[in-house]
This record gives sequence, structure tokens and C-alpha cells, in this order.
Amino acid sequence: MKLKEKVAVVTGGGSGLGAEIALQLVAQGAKVALVGATERKLDAVRETIRTRGGEAAVFVADVSDENRMVQLFSEVEAVFGGIDILYNNAGVSPEGTIETTTFEAFQKVVEIDLYGIFLGSKYVIPYMKKRGGGVIINTVGTFGLRPIPNKIGYSAAKAGAMSLTRSVAAEMAKDNIRCNAVCPGFVDTPLNKGFVGEAREKFLDAHQPMALRIDSADIANMAVFLATEDARAITGQGIVIDGGTEACLYF
Repeated sequence: MKLKEKVAVVTGGGSGLGAEIALQLVAQGAKVALVGATERKLDAVRETIRTRGGEAAVFVADVSDENRMVQLFSEVEAVFGGIDILYNNAGVSPEGTIETTTFEAFQKVVEIDLYGIFLGSKYVIPYMKKRGGGVIINTVGTFGLRPIPNKIGYSAAKAGAMSLTRSVAAEMAKDNIRCNAVCPGFVDTPLNKGFVGEAREKFLDAHQPMALRIDSADIANMAVFLATEDARAITGQGIVIDGGTEACLYF
């Protein structure tokens, strides 16, 4: 119970990585504010948490809406008494090249995947200062480190998110606020729901050296580690969890 009595906010908490991360944070004693766009999905995760003896609350919010994000953290503090951890996980991952991606589509992914992290980090910091410090963790993904074809908007937004992670870490270290990123490779989540079957297996066989299939729990385990005092000396880093793909470029 390394996070006993800590309060964590998880955006994109209604499914996939966000839901698994919330469950693992609760398993370590944290109380969790589940944030997302679909109340029904958030309610389902909250009920799972409650059946396991944990404590959670649901907050419907668009992470790219500045006014809502300002309001959100005030609401979380009113419910739980403070905020110690923010996991910026909400995101979209559209396909598209420089030629096929419309400006509107590019704006949308940047608003959610980059602006959302900026707004979450900016407006949670005053609440963490009240607690004497805190932890911000961002989902960046390996495409934010090394872009691939047909993911121009997502890759650009996540590269910006990685730079933002380092900037926040450098600026807030004096206030005992750490900021890191997790960089998953291919993970079987709803974000990748269209990439299944033979095509997926061929991709993994071609590009991932390790034979294992990475799942949400692998990412959540790292998120929990970064949120605890075990990682007290780690800030400004992007932790890659991809079965070795980034280490060797292509298998």
C-alpha cells in the first residue's frame, strides 16, 4: 500500500490504459478521481473499484476545455481534500499523412494529446503545492520519440508532450513535483481496436524483439512505480515499455 491516502486524478479513466492504471493505483491505497468524456464508462470502472474495496469518484470533462479543467481540480479537492498525483492519459490516435490529414483533424489531436496535458499540468500544480509536492505522469508513447509514417498528428502531439514533460520536471523540481512520461509500444487497448488479428501479429513479429504481448498491466505497473517514493529521484524521463522495439529501431 505504497500510495495509502494519496489522491490520484486519471484522465481517460473510463477504459484501456486509464482504467487499468486507476485500478492499480487503488490497489496501492490511492483514492482515484476518474476523468473522461463518457460517464457510463467511468461509472463502470468506479463500480469495479468499489467492489474491490477502493474509493473513486467520477468527473465528466473534456481535457482540452480550459474552463472545465480549472473547475475539475477544484471539484476533486472538494471531494477528496487534495490532489497528489495526476496521470494525463486521455488521448486519440488518428491515422494520416501530411497530405491526407486535414487541418481540422490535426488540430483535434493536438488539442487532446498536447493541450490536454498542458492544461492538466498547469492547473493541478497549485493543488500539489498545497500538499508539499506531487507527481505528474503523461502517456507519450514511442511515436512521440520516433515518428512513423501515417501518424503525423499523433506523433507531433506526443513529441510536444515529451518536451512538455521535461520542461515541467525542470521547472517544478524546486517544489517537489516530479513529472515523467510512460512511452508504451503496441498495447492491446481500445485505442488500437482496429489493429487486430494477422496484421497485428505480423507487425509484432517484424518490429518487437521480445515475444511477449504487452498489455495494460505492464504500463500500469510502471505508472504506479513512478507515482511512489520508490521513484523519488526520477523526473523528466520518458520510460519506454515496448518489448525492445525502440532500442533496436526495427527487428
